Amino acid sequence: MKKFWKLFLIVSALVGPAPGLAEPVSAPLPKSIDFWKLVGKSYLILEGTPAIPVEEIRKAAQEGEHEFVVVSLKVQKPLKGDPGASVLDFRYYTDTERYGGVTRRQILAFDGRPVIVFLQRVRGKYYLAVYSPDAMQKANEGLAARVKAEVERQERLIQESDHYAANHVLPKESEVQSLVELMVSEHIDPAGAQEVYDATISLGKEAVPAIVKYMDDRRRLTYPKITLEPYGPDAFEGLIHYGPDLVVDVMTVILSAITEEDLTSIYNSGTELQRKEAVRIWKVYERRTFGRPGRP
Repeated sequence: MKKFWKLFLIVSALVGPAPGLAEPVSAPLPKSIDFWKLVGKSYLILEGTPAIPVEEIRKAAQEGEHEFVVVSLKVQKPLKGDPGASVLDFRYYTDTERYGGVTRRQILAFDGRPVIVFLQRVRGKYYLAVYSPDAMQKANEGLAARVKAEVERQERLIQESDHYAANHVLPKESEVQSLVELMVSEHIDPAGAQEVYDATISLGKEAVPAIVKYMDDRRRLTYPKITLEPYGPDAFEGLIHYGPDLVVDVMTVILSAITEEDLTSIYNSGTELQRKEAVRIWKVYERRTFGRPGRP
């Protein structure tokens, strides 16, 4: 199943391990990520020079006691978002490689060298955006230009999604609208709420544009709990329980179940910023997937 439980250590980066630092035996291989997802999942994308806490990371490796350490980035150029300062701190977990992200050797290799860093913001703190070797890369003009072009493209896609939804009746739209009203109805019971969530998922991929249209809803769910069977190539036996608070939260669970895309991290609620970012990336997905054929 999709790795929904990776909600706190939002970290990753590039290349392979550092002298004298052992890799955990069971560490998964770092995974590349579609470029549009890397950009879409990032709240900030910055070009700059990091000061890595080398001794803290080496000590964690030697003692096996892992923690978050602070990396200070001297910002040369913002490529997405506004860092608000010339130096920005982000947090790196010293055992991130356990989750297939950046290894200790990888991040040490970037100390004092120009990089492009993809960051997410969680409750006022910054972390590497995804579990991928691509979240921290050697800076170069080609990558910077590619980032800027994708950021601009995603802004256009978000506007197109809003415009298209406002001017068309979407497939399954009436069903989605009715189901959303049931999610917040005071007359529904816990079993009925689960049935509503299941019914929304059963609408299938055809309903994704309508679900995206109605997901930006901050009303509180009558029963903030949804249980799903696991799915996908990594699925295991048993049930998965989520605790979304608002309509927007549960819609991200529903969209992920329908599409098998892990684009957001508010399955168990989140901050207002995380909710805004979730709506944005699902609009990008909607236009990329359901937009007019032949568009770039």
